[in-house]
Amino acid sequence: MDFSTLLQNVQRRPGAYGLDGSYREFVAFINGCDAMQDWGLLKGFGEWLAERLGHGANLVWWELVRQIFVSDHGSVAGESDDEALCSRMFVLMGEFLAHETA
Repeated sequence: MDFSTLLQNVQRRPGAYGLDGSYREFVAFINGCDAMQDWGLLKGFGEWLAERLGHGANLVWWELVRQIFVSDHGSVAGESDDEALCSRMFVLMGEFLAHETA
């Protein structure tokens, strides 16, 4: 199974992967997948996000996703925004992976 398909499945059915559907757990799962692949799955993702945001090249990817979400919504991402933040993360990852394979 390729990484894009895995991400789609995890987003659709987080419980099947032992996740509760929170941003924190999705990030941990994705980082675990990346670590298993010697940090090659998301190579360049942080830089791609920082370029898109216009700053933050020194931040980890999950914080850059949060900042993009905040800039899109004009407010700080709180617990009530967790589902929307997760959706935004998966959209950004999908765009990045499509960009990388093009």
